Amino acid sequence: MSKKSALLLLMAVLLLLVGTAVAQDNVVTVTWWMEDYIDIDQINETLVNPFNAEHPGIQLVVTPQVELNNTLRTALASGEAPDILQTPGASFIAEFLKSGLIMNLQDAAVANGWEEKLLPWAYQSGILEGGLYSIPLTYESMVMLYNKTVFEQNGWTPPTNLAEFEAVSEAAIAAGINPLSYGNLRSQPNNEHLVGIYLNNYAGPENVYKALIGEKSWTDPEFAEAIALLKTHIADNGWYSGSLETYFAYGWDEFWGEFSTGGAAMMFIGTWGFRGATEFFAETEYDWDWAPLPVFSEGAGEYNYELATGSTLSVNAESENPEAVITVLDWLMSDPARVLTIASGYGYGEYMIPLHFTAEDFPADADPRIVRFFSDFAAVTGEGRVGYTTWTFWPADPNIQLWESVEGVWFDELSVEDYLAEQQALWEQARADGATLPIPARQ
Repeated sequence: MSKKSALLLLMAVLLLLVGTAVAQDNVVTVTWWMEDYIDIDQINETLVNPFNAEHPGIQLVVTPQVELNNTLRTALASGEAPDILQTPGASFIAEFLKSGLIMNLQDAAVANGWEEKLLPWAYQSGILEGGLYSIPLTYESMVMLYNKTVFEQNGWTPPTNLAEFEAVSEAAIAAGINPLSYGNLRSQPNNEHLVGIYLNNYAGPENVYKALIGEKSWTDPEFAEAIALLKTHIADNGWYSGSLETYFAYGWDEFWGEFSTGGAAMMFIGTWGFRGATEFFAETEYDWDWAPLPVFSEGAGEYNYELATGSTLSVNAESENPEAVITVLDWLMSDPARVLTIASGYGYGEYMIPLHFTAEDFPADADPRIVRFFSDFAAVTGEGRVGYTTWTFWPADPNIQLWESVEGVWFDELSVEDYLAEQQALWEQARADGATLPIPARQ
């Protein structure tokens, strides 16, 4: 090799090294804390690695955190929060928004067409004070799971109204099993799952909507009758796991253990329960299926699906790389098949960003029962038959009172009238404080 060739080769190597160093310097990091129960290997395989491979200038880093919300609240206060803020729901965003720690995503939404990518109600759930401050990471609803084997053995069909529900429940008692399995051990907010079901399916979603926007009072008769019916079923009849005492002693493992082994006929739960059904029934000789929740009064209309967002994603207003963070969020919302691949690791109960899915978007090996739910959810909610979950549409103080104080009603320590009067007073205070959350207009 001549001296000239060697010099040219040396220069080329130096240029390559310099270029590599510059490229590395230009890589920005986007940080995202998630709940600690995630399968980090699955998240890296389906989300982090594909994103980083497609975006060489951005390095997405995901870190599981114990007690994420408390950890996030502390980190925001100290200026050490990640770029992407994952919270349990819109009510938490309202809390952070007051401190100016959340970025308004309105311009990014317009530039990237997010309103068209998301289901309309889900997009609206992130709007506070005229700006978009969160994107739902998961959407969910409430359903009735039933032990299909037990139903077939007894010749029962899934109840669709109050009379059928009470008939099946009485038959279950006669057969020596509990009508329903559920509990609130280590999760007192589980109470709100039941309160919300009875409000929406007895008083009806139209009345709930009017109360949410201030056109009705929570003390009106239909709401009192709904809470009284729940008390009859759970406290007087003991239909939830046999008694109030058992209800308070049952957590996730206990009520799934009872349900999946034929000790109970039904379970009212959110669609996150698909994960539990898949896991627990796989260990038994029984099979499961799901149906829409029975409607408890003629005034409630046809069956509906309660709208709910699980976790939400927001952007730290102090992020040093907001454009890169927006790129991550837009990438997540731009491919339904990609979202379903990520969510498949959680039985489609987590990471279900509310996009316009069709049955064809699901992987071929997806459980057809779960695909049937999402197809029916899209059709029914598309017709405007929607209800309202308490953790998505209630301000913080009325929400907490709803699931804490209802136990006083169940134990005859608090009248239904006083319970609802306190609920109404807290709503009036929330309106006065500007603490209410966006309520999507009904069709």
